[in-house]
Amino acid sequence: MMESKALTFLCCVILINLANSQDQSGFISIDCGLQPENLSYTDTSTGIKYVSDSSFTDTGTSNLVSPENRANVKQSMWSFRSFPEGIRNCYTIPVNNSNKYLIRAAFMYGNYDSRDEIPEFDLHLGPNKWDTVKFESPLQTESKEIIYSVSTDTLQVCLVNTGNGTPFISVLELRMLPNSSYVAQSESLQLFQRLDFGSSLMNQTVRFPDDVFDRIWSPSTPKGSKGVSDPSTSLPRNSSGSFRLPQVIMRTAVIPETLGGSLDFGWTADDPSLEFYFYMYFTEIQEPDSNSQERREFVISLNGETFSEPLSLDYSKTLVLFVSKPLREESFQFSLRQTRSSTLPPLINAMETYFGNKLPQSSTDQNDLSAMRNIKSAYKVKRNWQGDVCVPQAYTWEGVNCSSSGTSMPRVIFLNLSSSGLTGDIAFDISLLSQLQILDLSDNNLTGPVPAFLAQLQFLRVLNLANNQLSGPIPSTLMEKTQNGMSFSIKGNPSVCTETACREVTGNKSKKNKLPGFVIPLVASLAGLFLIATIFILFILIRKKKQGRMIHRMVTSTSNGPSSLQRRDTGSMRPLQRRETGFSTRPSLQRIESGMTDYEGNEIANDAFDLEPTNRKFTYAEIVNITNGFERDQGKVGFGRNYLGKLDGKEVTVKLVSSLSSQGYKQLRAEVKHLFRIHHKNLITMLGYCNEGDKLAVIYEYMANGNLKQHISENSSTVFSWEDRLGIAVDVAQGLEYLHTGCTPPIIHRNVKCTNVFLDGSFNAKLGGFGLSRAFDAAEGSHLNTAIAGTPGYVDPEYYTSNNLTEKSDVYSFGVVLLEIVTAKPAIIKSEERMHISQWVESLLSRENIVEILDPSLCGDYDPNSAFKTVEIAVACVCRNSGERPGMSQVVTALKESLAVEIERKKDLPVLSTDSVEDLALGFGSNPPPRLR
Repeated sequence: MMESKALTFLCCVILINLANSQDQSGFISIDCGLQPENLSYTDTSTGIKYVSDSSFTDTGTSNLVSPENRANVKQSMWSFRSFPEGIRNCYTIPVNNSNKYLIRAAFMYGNYDSRDEIPEFDLHLGPNKWDTVKFESPLQTESKEIIYSVSTDTLQVCLVNTGNGTPFISVLELRMLPNSSYVAQSESLQLFQRLDFGSSLMNQTVRFPDDVFDRIWSPSTPKGSKGVSDPSTSLPRNSSGSFRLPQVIMRTAVIPETLGGSLDFGWTADDPSLEFYFYMYFTEIQEPDSNSQERREFVISLNGETFSEPLSLDYSKTLVLFVSKPLREESFQFSLRQTRSSTLPPLINAMETYFGNKLPQSSTDQNDLSAMRNIKSAYKVKRNWQGDVCVPQAYTWEGVNCSSSGTSMPRVIFLNLSSSGLTGDIAFDISLLSQLQILDLSDNNLTGPVPAFLAQLQFLRVLNLANNQLSGPIPSTLMEKTQNGMSFSIKGNPSVCTETACREVTGNKSKKNKLPGFVIPLVASLAGLFLIATIFILFILIRKKKQGRMIHRMVTSTSNGPSSLQRRDTGSMRPLQRRETGFSTRPSLQRIESGMTDYEGNEIANDAFDLEPTNRKFTYAEIVNITNGFERDQGKVGFGRNYLGKLDGKEVTVKLVSSLSSQGYKQLRAEVKHLFRIHHKNLITMLGYCNEGDKLAVIYEYMANGNLKQHISENSSTVFSWEDRLGIAVDVAQGLEYLHTGCTPPIIHRNVKCTNVFLDGSFNAKLGGFGLSRAFDAAEGSHLNTAIAGTPGYVDPEYYTSNNLTEKSDVYSFGVVLLEIVTAKPAIIKSEERMHISQWVESLLSRENIVEILDPSLCGDYDPNSAFKTVEIAVACVCRNSGERPGMSQVVTALKESLAVEIERKKDLPVLSTDSVEDLALGFGSNPPPRLR
């Protein structure tokens, strides 16, 4: 049973070095309720600097634990903030967007109110419930810890009164973590236990400064085990390690008490529905003698079932084993046993266990959230506006209603600030609530003009500005909205310009500058005559051009009418999220097609093609012989089938087009024409063809690993590393670059997609599928006007609407392929509603949530800068405006830069060998990853 369950998840193995640092950058340490408000101090035992919470919340009251209860707790627990008023009270903390944080909240009641009534309340993270805070005794210290990837520039931690006593909080701490650490399917990981096995510090925890991330480790020695240590163990320092485990932890370990015994430990889940993740840490602390044959090797079992193949340890190198997919069991009992070839018992240094906390509720749209906070600040709103604006629905801000679509972030659609004592101008941030339908600002003391920016709210249907001190004219754009059905109340503003008064003022000004009566009709008459003459001349020119085109077709059936339309193209990349892309601007080449289709894009006559040279031409009988009578069918492709064959002793692929498919026949003939004249390491190679009667076949080099689509999907068993993905992307990009800039005349592929990217035995990528490709002359035009062709999801939307085919159409399709490589999602994502992959990615990029975009099977093993830059490249390629897309040469350069960053990162990671990583992955029930570059 356990073996089958092991197949449901992937074990990620990372070999890292350790580092130590005293740096507190990325730390936010808040002593809640600390007085005076501007006070800060440094904790004597940890060296951590704490600050008052006064700048993070504007509600609650400060309190102190009674002096007799302070003796056995740290200084940070002496004060706390309670919240006797309001249901939800929150801390708003500025954070770095798209970063991972360890968030820890601590509480100690200490009978501060002398009631001896222990409270119980809920703790929220943003709009979601994090946990319930409960106590068993007044002096108990309770701590909640979670690892969470933030997607906004602020984080809200809220305390919710559930009717069981006044909520309070003593300490709130945030510690920034590397994004590549603690990767899991769950959005967040809530701490279950963090154990320092064999600790030499009896009953003492380990934290900062020993742990650079200020994780708190509790000592543990499992039953039947004994602690071992070697203080002289030399552990190397390496700042690039994801987990950066403290040396004091890794210098101690536990082994079985008895010779030949097992090392056993585990836990029972409080809730059987919880899904657990674990991280086991191993370091060999016994330095081997140069002549010693000692070897430490062991296997891990879970609940009696073998869980891994043998693990072996190397001196002073740390092995981290963790699962990226959760395990669900009623209890977890691990056992480590040495193998027969091992001379040393099993050993483990430390372990962390977490359970998934999915936090399902989406926050309010970031723009709406920022706008509402600014409105609150501008007007100093006294209402209990705490936490997320719209969610949970039970705590929506007073006077606010929101949309409640389950598939998107909530949006503010109703804002009622009537009778709220507002003063000053109408805040511009109101115009940023782009989905607002009803706005009521009546019965306040607002001054200044009626702003025209309110007309920008395209969904606004009720606007109430009555009974304020507004002045000046009503903008015409607002009056136009009233004509389109918007309800508008402006009464009770004595200084607002009435319609009659505005007309009189405007009339007086216009009289001073009035033109003679004959000027306007004269100008209008001349303009009309000029327009008629222009239309007549254009009609004559268009008619002559059509006649010339028809004569040209009658004389030469194999040539195409030229398209002389010009297009100015900067080729620059649009920067995303205010980050520099490093792309330069390069004028796009101008192209015009020749020798492939007529003006309407139809294939021209069969006899117009010459499929020579003859040394690549095979008879149908030879094709039958090469495929051994079409014995090994590789499946249907396009308008034909592929067969495996042998030519000159080497395996080849033979594509045979059905004689019933005229379209497939035309496409394959077009592909043959292109393949005869293109030669590049990243383009599929044609070895020969057959053109006999109605039999048309093409012989290609054999691509042992099929097409990219077979390996890039959410259900694929292939595990591509980040370096592998970038390598494939560079290969495809280089192939396209050659078509655009290295061919004479250049070629537009027109059907770039994952099924047309083929992988050889070493997983090198080559682009194929040239049946829809078009060649054109750079000297005569910038685009082709041709019938739409391609695969849904990959077709350039600009090409689709204009029929104008350009190089940038290929760039768009490549961008879709690159997004698939990065995310492992299809071009069209089928969920509750069909969504294009570019829309899905951009919705997450708006929150700079790079972690959710990337394929979870990467297990966080990538350089964040390389990942962000690659996603930038892909999103720029799929820009709807072709003029803002980069050229393929720019794309190749940028992808190579991303690949170089990833390669450099991996140089810093000390690894035993690639084979060791694969063997360990096998031991946890997954297929071995392919041997790639």
